[in-house]
Amino acid sequence: MAFQALLSTVTAALVCASSVQAYVLPLQNNPEHTGDLATAHAFRLASRSLNDLSQGSVSVPVYKRHGGLHPDIRKRDPETTKKWALRQAEVMKAKYGAVSPNQKRQTIGLTDVGPDSYYYAQVSVGTPAQNFNIVLDTGSADFWLVDSDCGTAQNCDSDLVKYNTGASSTNIGSSTPFTITYGTGGVRGVLAADRVSLAGYTVNNLTFAEASSVAANTVEFPTSGIMGMGFQSLATSGATPFWEVLAKENVLKTNAFTFQLARNIDNINPNDPNINDIQSPGGVFTLGEIDSNQYNGDITYTNIPNNLQNTQGLGYWTIPLGGISVNGNNANIGSNPLAAIDTGTTLIGGPSSSIQAFYSQISGARSASSVGMSGYYLFPCSTNLNIQMTFGGKSWSMNSADFNLGSYPYTTSSTCLGALFEIDLGSSAYGVPQWIVGDSFLKNVFSVFDGSGRVGFASLKGSEAQIVSVTSNAVSSQTPQSSASSSASGSSSSSANGAGGGLPLPTGSTTFASQATATGVEAGGTLPVPSASTVVSTSNPALTTAQSNSNSGSSSSGSSSSSAASNVVVAMSAVSFAAVFVGAVLVL
Repeated sequence: MAFQALLSTVTAALVCASSVQAYVLPLQNNPEHTGDLATAHAFRLASRSLNDLSQGSVSVPVYKRHGGLHPDIRKRDPETTKKWALRQAEVMKAKYGAVSPNQKRQTIGLTDVGPDSYYYAQVSVGTPAQNFNIVLDTGSADFWLVDSDCGTAQNCDSDLVKYNTGASSTNIGSSTPFTITYGTGGVRGVLAADRVSLAGYTVNNLTFAEASSVAANTVEFPTSGIMGMGFQSLATSGATPFWEVLAKENVLKTNAFTFQLARNIDNINPNDPNINDIQSPGGVFTLGEIDSNQYNGDITYTNIPNNLQNTQGLGYWTIPLGGISVNGNNANIGSNPLAAIDTGTTLIGGPSSSIQAFYSQISGARSASSVGMSGYYLFPCSTNLNIQMTFGGKSWSMNSADFNLGSYPYTTSSTCLGALFEIDLGSSAYGVPQWIVGDSFLKNVFSVFDGSGRVGFASLKGSEAQIVSVTSNAVSSQTPQSSASSSASGSSSSSANGAGGGLPLPTGSTTFASQATATGVEAGGTLPVPSASTVVSTSNPALTTAQSNSNSGSSSSGSSSSSAASNVVVAMSAVSFAAVFVGAVLVL
């Protein structure tokens, strides 16, 4: 029945239109401190034939926040590096330290929001739409968002953009409590349901948490929350994640999403006095399609073993790690330990014995415990390292710059802190991973998260994440935010308006269909089951070509794509219809 309805929509749209284009939304890299916005970035859309019209892929704006940990970029205060690194360990232990599925539901941790980097998208919630910057995290599965009840006393700064519950006509409240704990703090609130949109995809009645209290340093400007990209079985709330709703309703062309994560240090002048305010592209995220224009060669897949993605497992994107080597020398890590692939974590954690074996292959490396960094290691900054991790029988190299966290224990030290650290998560029973693999590795590969239960890696085009610059007008949130720094109709030229205090919003305005009739309940029987909606794309920006982000200046180019399609009703695949289908990508 759902397919017939979708087919009818497609047929009607084809009759009314003669061309197609999905809109691209701008991307920026947000600074550690509030500053002027740099040029927006977007990645071109790849054309597809009419044979692909039944399903689609769609784009949303994603931004990257960074602080340049690498010593060539920023001579950081070693004490700041220490606090950040120790917090990484604390959050990671809480995030993955559960020993059973039941305990897991009580101890899910939060994504890294420290000074290095994280990746976030602009997400719309409610009717009219309220726009927020939300972290994308494959290491969790819940969606939570700070609301207007979260003030400075609850560790929500006044500059945060907060969800205004009363301003949304489609909000459905509940009294079901929600708590995520990590380290010594966490997030508290209640579950609710509302219309949620990521690019052109819209899910009605998506269950999420309205966070009214958070631990210190849990959420920082310009973000307002976290959208988990793990499996439903991982969700503390038990709710179906946004991407899985789309997958289950068969509206994605391919039930997968992919990442390219950019390395900012390649394009930053280390002598720039405003380095913390620089905004730069973060890469590309694609939902609903595996785009061959974004990688070289073949994708090497590794299956999630023993159905760990279902209710018998923890719901992480967990695959066997085949090995790790330094300059061709293999470290003894045991037999195929499980590794969680986590976009919400910066570093790489592994069992103490394995990490010790790894650093034993680096001449001059030593434990940092004597300088207050238990579990971390120092190595000579001048050392040239070729680090490789093996998945699915294929080894992938890790750039030395992604391994080096900076000089320690002094700014002038000849020793630097390594990105691999000790984390002992206990037994592998119930699929608890032994290794956590974050962005330090993921910046070196094109990564695929396939909903059928596998993770894939491929080589990046030009060996670097793709980027392309565009100029884009901003669209402000349609609803007044509860934050004093936001307004009902301001433009992105002011740091006080829009999502995240002025970050650009989608260039294509979107109108949502009427709320779907509830067909069931979720979250303890108090909230409706989510369902996909249709959208209307009313404007389409000019598209440009992709360019490799490379020190050598090499680039991968493609034809600029343009077509005139406006006010064309599309199915939940969020594609405007006519002569061709355009797969869309999300730029980070």
